[in-house]
Amino acid sequence: MAAEMAQAQRLREADDQLDKMVLALELSGPQMAILEMKRELKLNEEQLMQVELLNEERFQRMTEAQMATEDPLQLQRSYREIQVELDKVMAGILNEGQLKHYLELEGRQHVNLLTGKEDDE
Repeated sequence: MAAEMAQAQRLREADDQLDKMVLALELSGPQMAILEMKRELKLNEEQLMQVELLNEERFQRMTEAQMATEDPLQLQRSYREIQVELDKVMAGILNEGQLKHYLELEGRQHVNLLTGKEDDE
């Protein structure tokens, strides 16, 4: 139990340092996401370049979707379609462990990347 608390404290300190770095750099949304993903997923340089391009595309497409509709349900559907499409690309960039950690970070542990449907388990 004490080891788990010590680990949680180290993670909190690391997150606090990252937050301070982000605030000092005045990064945009995609840039912040990349900084966190690089650190959390331990991306190599090739993966980093691919993920940067993918995140830029994600933010661009989500912005376009938001401008294209005022219907909240349609916007949610559009966001979901973009997410599923780009998750499939991400699955080709990351190794299995990185992909699992990425989905955990996104709060989507139960996403089935092949069908685009979430598990009900």
